Amino acid sequence: MVAMEKAGVPVVGIAARSFARAWQSCVDGWGQPSTAFVTIPHATTGQQPGYIRKMVDEQIDDIILGLTRLSAAPTPKAAARNGGGMETFTVELDESPLGLDSVNRFLEERDWSDGIPVIPPTPAAVEAMLKGTRRAPQDVVMVMEPGFGLATVEKIAVNAVMAGCAPEQFPVLLAAIDCLAQPEMNHRDMQVSGHTEAPLILVNGPIADRAGITYGTSAMGPGVVNRPNTAVGRALRLCLINIGYCKPGAGDPNFIGLPTKFGMCIAENEELSPWQPYHVDKGFRPDESAVTVVTVTGPADILDSSSRNHEDTLDNIASNMEYRHSGAGGWLRGWQSAQVGHTSKRVPYQGPYHPIILSPSRAVILAEAGMNKRDAQEWLHEHCRIPLKSVLGSRGMPTGPDGKWLTHPELQHLENDPDATIPALESPEQYLLFVTGGSTHYANFFYGTYGIATMPVEDVEL
Repeated sequence: MVAMEKAGVPVVGIAARSFARAWQSCVDGWGQPSTAFVTIPHATTGQQPGYIRKMVDEQIDDIILGLTRLSAAPTPKAAARNGGGMETFTVELDESPLGLDSVNRFLEERDWSDGIPVIPPTPAAVEAMLKGTRRAPQDVVMVMEPGFGLATVEKIAVNAVMAGCAPEQFPVLLAAIDCLAQPEMNHRDMQVSGHTEAPLILVNGPIADRAGITYGTSAMGPGVVNRPNTAVGRALRLCLINIGYCKPGAGDPNFIGLPTKFGMCIAENEELSPWQPYHVDKGFRPDESAVTVVTVTGPADILDSSSRNHEDTLDNIASNMEYRHSGAGGWLRGWQSAQVGHTSKRVPYQGPYHPIILSPSRAVILAEAGMNKRDAQEWLHEHCRIPLKSVLGSRGMPTGPDGKWLTHPELQHLENDPDATIPALESPEQYLLFVTGGSTHYANFFYGTYGIATMPVEDVEL
């Protein structure tokens, strides 16, 4: 729509009122802040056609006005959002309650915070953080959307300081952002979706101990022992807010939100796991370090206290796979794709990946029954099935001139079988088994939404 407006074709967007700030943030980031739009009371998803027409008809005068008025040029503020170097601000502190909180109030007035008090990112603190990497301060790690902010190493360091990271944790954060930079992560859709989803950071290898990333009891919870986990997860969110301009209610139109959006980071409990670590599954050596980022919603709790054998444990996990809007058979119509920047290029990716956060004792139950990780993934792939008719729905499958399905024609013979089922996910490895936490009969299950990426962690001596 912005591209059409820039080309001289008048357009008017129609947005639900709760999306008004998100609309303006997006067109600002795309360099066309004057693109016209009108608001209607509610989102159109799931509404009846008659009600949608009623909401739009009530705005028809403003739609005509938006199509006929001259569009203003981009404002200097919008045009300059991604340019220029780092700015330094001076904030006066005193011993009064308000004075001690001056930095946080300064940041909140500019919408540069996640709403929780931060560590002041002084030049000295940022300089110390930069010692956690050999990358140059002005190196651009990625362009963060929807605001197309340049995520330089220095800007990332500023947000890392604010979140409470130590230099030892900075390589983990940089690797997580390296993951987000991969096209198959589809990070734009993650940023601007109204769905409740967030990045989950999974850490493997020696960096976990060097950075203090915990992997024992309550490792995804609060507490001083989990401060590194909390700080890294929070730092990534601050980067998405401050560099990507994905501010709640503006660039981030998430309808309800989730507390997981404050940040999630955890390491694998490689010491107690009976299986090889996840990064080894991805081709890394055990003595190498890697970070995986996967976009998820949830989690759901898996209670496995009544299991009598390994199949009961797997069946308890499988019982969480009934969410039909999270990858349930969508692979039948082909892979998803992500747009690359402000281009017409798209990159296909396999998704979603469902992280299953297993406690060590649950993994041991499976291992003692003779199952390796791949065996467990294949069991889940075989047993987590959905009716084919629920995937076909009323639309059926896209077909070619010869009537054959354009994707997975080898399954077309099942089309008229009312009892036919297919795997919920396309391949076994999409059940991401990650062993962590304390030894208990619980586990967590996250629904994956978009892509996944694994990247190496820089080895820096401090």
